[in-house]
Amino acid sequence: MRKSKAVTLIAAGAMLGMTVALDTGFRATPNLDASANSRLLLVSGDSVSATEGCVATSDYQRGSMIVFRAQVHTIANHLAQPTDKVVVHLSNGMNLPMEDIQHPLPGKPMYWVATWVIPMNAKLGTLSYTITATNPKNGVHGSYAPFPTPTSLPTIVPYTYSTKVVTSVNGSAADMMKVGATVNLAASIDQTVAMGSKITVIPMTKGTVQAEFGVAGDTTSTGALKARVSVNLAYDATTKTWEAALPLPTILPTGLYEVEVVGHDTNGNVVQSAPSYVGVEG
Repeated sequence: MRKSKAVTLIAAGAMLGMTVALDTGFRATPNLDASANSRLLLVSGDSVSATEGCVATSDYQRGSMIVFRAQVHTIANHLAQPTDKVVVHLSNGMNLPMEDIQHPLPGKPMYWVATWVIPMNAKLGTLSYTITATNPKNGVHGSYAPFPTPTSLPTIVPYTYSTKVVTSVNGSAADMMKVGATVNLAASIDQTVAMGSKITVIPMTKGTVQAEFGVAGDTTSTGALKARVSVNLAYDATTKTWEAALPLPTILPTGLYEVEVVGHDTNGNVVQSAPSYVGVEG
């Protein structure tokens, strides 16, 4: 029994040694016999979110940028030559050529990088990938694939639009209204895209959007607002907002109410505003 435990500990130690990360942050590769693997390149890599500042994450919203990174070494532990061909192969059929660049932090070695901005209609769910490296002169090659579990792979999730709602009565902004008044709603529903140091705002123009009006804090078991009144919004290309007129009931208790705008675009990306609060008096 003791011998079995010792063998188990030795095996576990060997596995641990194979998964220790390099100081560059990439997954380490095991030591291999140079004489038996002279035509092998050792490839290590990962994926990070450019949108969140090049940090590892499991969920990537549509519209965000994934950065794939890799290091490639020869069996003698030399960095691969810039003339080598390194490519990311995505499970959706796309192939992304990688470029060799110098690490932005001082003292860090050169590495390979490719980026992909996730389309707003990309298939949702787990995205698997492999990274291959080839020396075109001598055919030396190698590959890397992350562990094939959802927690180790990027997962594409719907985009959540930035949504701002303005309420007004008779053309003037108002946060106190009379029962029976007609509330005009204008919702800016935008996708924000980072282009270097600049932010580009792209309005959502197609989809289904609804405004819901109910007592502040009165929600269902799922946290959704218990709406007293609801209305569909339509996109106005001139103002670039989603608009609707919401008539309040003529019999409505005095108190604090909230307006929420919810919906989705034609690809299933999410519209969910923060509540806007208005007072109603008789």
